[in-house]
Amino acid sequence: MSLQGYKVPQDTEGFDLTPMIDIVFLLIVFFMTVASMITEKKDLNLAVADESVVPKEISNRYTFSIDPQGVYYTSNKELTEEQLRQRISKIVAEHGAATKLVLRVDRKTEHRHVNQLLQICTEYGITDIIFATYETDL
Repeated sequence: MSLQGYKVPQDTEGFDLTPMIDIVFLLIVFFMTVASMITEKKDLNLAVADESVVPKEISNRYTFSIDPQGVYYTSNKELTEEQLRQRISKIVAEHGAATKLVLRVDRKTEHRHVNQLLQICTEYGITDIIFATYETDL
């Protein structure tokens, strides 16, 4: 059998990467969406404030939580007082006076724990703090 006259195709384009790139972008969007929903899941019974106002802009705020036993949390990670100080120090080093916080406190938490966190914030010059509350009792 002779292959005379038979030409081998000279397709040098290779394979199409478009579907793979599309899948990578979809994965990026998926993980970014999931990451934004995981930010704070510590289950707390927040106080009710009938005249509370939802801030227009709550992004770029760091969230700290205090449970009824006075344990501090950020991103579902339990913090000692020293770790809390280190975390706030690191945040202030990155953002300076523009640091903004959201404080989530269970309604049964003793005020001394809230006061302790507020004192640490004052030491580092953080003044923009909002408290998370429910608008109506659940």
